[in-house]
Amino acid sequence: MSLGVAGGLTLIKSAAAFSIPQFRTTTTSVRRGASVEHYAQVQRTTARDATHLSYYPGPGDHKRPGMTQTINGKVFTHYWRISPTVSALIKKGEEEHLADAQRAYDLTYRLIADTINALAKERFGPAGTPGEATKLAEAALARRLPRVLGTNPSNWVAVLDRLLQATKTRDTQGWHAVSPDPPQTLGDRIIHPVATTPTTKIGSVPSSQIIKY
Repeated sequence: MSLGVAGGLTLIKSAAAFSIPQFRTTTTSVRRGASVEHYAQVQRTTARDATHLSYYPGPGDHKRPGMTQTINGKVFTHYWRISPTVSALIKKGEEEHLADAQRAYDLTYRLIADTINALAKERFGPAGTPGEATKLAEAALARRLPRVLGTNPSNWVAVLDRLLQATKTRDTQGWHAVSPDPPQTLGDRIIHPVATTPTTKIGSVPSSQIIKY
């Protein structure tokens, strides 16, 4: 086990691991005398969140891989010591990454799917052609979604990926940082108690301050 800088590890997947909503329409036509009116009906869609793997160390002593040394002919093994309080704090930090990913999904694919499904209750038209009727539906989607999302699915992917990447701010800013206190020698074990740092801010920065358009 390697604690790294943050103590835990959460593997946030990219947008490719999510199920993207689809904007599709069916068209119908109505003849009125010599003219034909075309209408578009938005089809319902779905989106699916991704599952992210997350790890944190439980309380206790954890052997540091490959960390042994010989002192005066005696072999010593190094361990991280995780107190119940620090274990719970690291767990909370990894949960913040998961909450960030959830918010990124909620602000993109979930919102898009919900908006498309709300449009499915309406009929768009009349228009001169099926394509024009579909454009009326697309324009309605554009009006209801945040401008940053637009109606281009490739942009939806890009925005989701950008929001998912924003969670790294917690680590790059040191908000999840932990570090070892001075080591203690107990028999043939060298213990490194893990503690917070001056930059640790777990529980202080909500997802809404990081994951935003």
